[in-house]
Amino acid sequence: MLKWLFARKVKNKIDSDLTDAHVMLTTMKLKLHKEGAEATVHYGEGVGQVAGLLAKRFGISVPAAIEARDLDWQKLSDGAEDLSVTMEKSRSMLKSEVQVVRTTAHAHTFGCVVLYHLYRLRFLATQVSGTQQAEVSAMADRIAAFARLMTEIAIGLRDARDAKGECGGT
Repeated sequence: MLKWLFARKVKNKIDSDLTDAHVMLTTMKLKLHKEGAEATVHYGEGVGQVAGLLAKRFGISVPAAIEARDLDWQKLSDGAEDLSVTMEKSRSMLKSEVQVVRTTAHAHTFGCVVLYHLYRLRFLATQVSGTQQAEVSAMADRIAAFARLMTEIAIGLRDARDAKGECGGT
């Protein structure tokens, strides 16, 4: 009898997660544009480092971790939860008096935020079907492409200006 209410709450939660992911992606791209090439490389390193930790935790390749692939729904859920906790720990280091700690915390937090949304959306894609699944998967693919771009910038395969060019593609 109340199935319609539950379905509406689930749809609203998915819509909220999609909006949050879109806002995050837009905000991060604008942050890169504002802070410049050096910061972009550093943030890319943060994405790569966090992906490396996820790869080790789940026994997958770093490229698979960057795109949240080759994981079942439970590992995607666990990854998102771990990233959320780690993000909060990293944020606490942003207030450190030591510059290198703050700089590292910024990069690590950036990586956690981007990958949290990616893992959350990949998880949601396993839980829904139809048009919702298509929307969630499309947004997850956009975030995965952004994460891949950031790591390619960090290792020198792409130029930091490529991230600025991506700002319009939100």
